[in-house]
Amino acid sequence: MVNFLKLKRAGAFVLIAQSMLTSLVAAPLSLSKEQAVARALQQNPALNAARTTIDRALGNRQQAGRWANPELSIDYATDQTFNDEGEYGYSIGFVQRFPVTNRLRLQKSIAQDEIELAAAEVANQVRLLTLEVETTVAAATALEAQIELRDERLQLNRKFAAFMESRVRTGEVSSVETNQVQIELYAVEQEKQELSNTLSSKLAKLKQLIGADVDAELSLTHQFELPAAPPQLASLTQESLMQHPEYRMKALLSRISDKRVSVVKAERWADIAVRVFFDEERSVDDPGGLGTDRFFGVGVSIPLPFLDRKDGAILASRAEQRQFKYELDRVGLEVRSEAHTQATLAVSLYQQARDYDQRLTQLVEKNLAEMKSAYGAGQINLVELFRSQEQGLRVQSAQLTKLHNFEQAMIRWKAATAKAQPVLQ
Repeated sequence: MVNFLKLKRAGAFVLIAQSMLTSLVAAPLSLSKEQAVARALQQNPALNAARTTIDRALGNRQQAGRWANPELSIDYATDQTFNDEGEYGYSIGFVQRFPVTNRLRLQKSIAQDEIELAAAEVANQVRLLTLEVETTVAAATALEAQIELRDERLQLNRKFAAFMESRVRTGEVSSVETNQVQIELYAVEQEKQELSNTLSSKLAKLKQLIGADVDAELSLTHQFELPAAPPQLASLTQESLMQHPEYRMKALLSRISDKRVSVVKAERWADIAVRVFFDEERSVDDPGGLGTDRFFGVGVSIPLPFLDRKDGAILASRAEQRQFKYELDRVGLEVRSEAHTQATLAVSLYQQARDYDQRLTQLVEKNLAEMKSAYGAGQINLVELFRSQEQGLRVQSAQLTKLHNFEQAMIRWKAATAKAQPVLQ
């Protein structure tokens, strides 16, 4: 009996543990926009792969600019195959190659620049990933809010449809008007379905960006807020442009291309080989017979750039040099243009959203309150009240779109200027 009770308690404990584990697994992942960005910067596979380029560049710097390894040469010769008089000779030497140009120093300098280039590439990946996560969160939040508004419209239209059908039986409303309500109800249902499909796509994309499992359930806590005053978006200065990750990448590539031209020029003169050797020869010396001679010597090998002067490689490296300079100018123009465009758009969208809220949204809310009072006093019918309520939901949907557009412009401005936060006053 005791064993049976123990088994029951153990089984109950297992069931409780399984229940708790299931609840933990099924719990949705609640994320704000900032939390989604932080998680993506830690777990995004593409960004983690990009970070390895820094380690690779560090390894390349450690290897760059090293001298060639010394060479050990051993020679041995004998006359055993021919005269077989006991003659032989052997030589032992060391060969070391010495650079006569600044090629190795340039290679070290390029390797150091490539570390900075890898860091700039990672910083640019962080900028672009942050942009993608924030825009996706904002889009998903807007879609969820639009779906909620469609649910409210559906609920309102269903009540309106039921009301119209009841009036058809009494002859107060024609079937044509009822059909119009049903058509509108079906149109709203289709809008909701399309929004739901788009939301599923956005959430799937967000899971990929933050490194979440495909089966994970996401719950976004982000909300749209319109600042009390227009945002003060500073212009992109030359100093800020120099620190922009994408511009810095092109600037480093341009600097590296300059040094590579010098490297190719330096490669016209190959390394000088210096050989230190010891020779011993045993040979027949008439009339004394076999004798031994020993030598210690130094040899120098100097390659002469007569046939290959690297002319083609120099032309190619100079073309690459010009290419990166043009690319640097292009990126500078693009970054400045994008920053200016998004700043102008953000200020304009802010003003539109503020005016829409003050002039129309508040007016619609006031009108709806007055319509409810009038309906309670019997001054208007229920049809007019329904239409007023639906109009209010449409206005909310339009205002939500304006808030979303404003936030997207702010996100893109922040990404274009590579700034952490805009200045709001």
